[in-house]
Amino acid sequence: MRVAVRLDHERSPVRVTREELADIRKCVNRCLRSRTIRKAGGSMAGLLRADDSVEVCVALVSDEEIRALNLQYRGIDAETDVLSFWSDLGVEEIERLREFGDALPLGDIVISVDRAVDQAERFGHPFRRELAYLTVHGVLHLLGYDHEGEADRTAMRSAEEAVLSDLGISREP
Repeated sequence: MRVAVRLDHERSPVRVTREELADIRKCVNRCLRSRTIRKAGGSMAGLLRADDSVEVCVALVSDEEIRALNLQYRGIDAETDVLSFWSDLGVEEIERLREFGDALPLGDIVISVDRAVDQAERFGHPFRRELAYLTVHGVLHLLGYDHEGEADRTAMRSAEEAVLSDLGISREP
């Protein structure tokens, strides 16, 4: 699978290092290239093939910006750490994109860097780890994972930890 990750970090309220940006790309790639993770995901994950080209956009924003998006799209007037917006492609649209060799736009992930900084401090692990965790969490939502019920929450947490562990990103400072 060919994976393109578009990063928008110009609006980030905190400077994000090259290494942290590289981690974001690695997290997206690892999630999408893992057959195990795709298999356990929802409907979109089931439509992806090993020879597909996919595109994911990741935006790093402030609390203010993510709060506005949360209100606009979810009706919740509060900050959140990550939002995922999947592209609602149907089977016919996916086949048409494949026919022309175009990348499948999987969706957009928006991460509040302010929340990532706060949560890293609160949970006692590095900012790098929190940013990577939120990226993986967002990608899993794009693949159809959820955490509404206990079983879903357990499956999602297991997938998150597997990806981060594979990449050598730990909770340790």
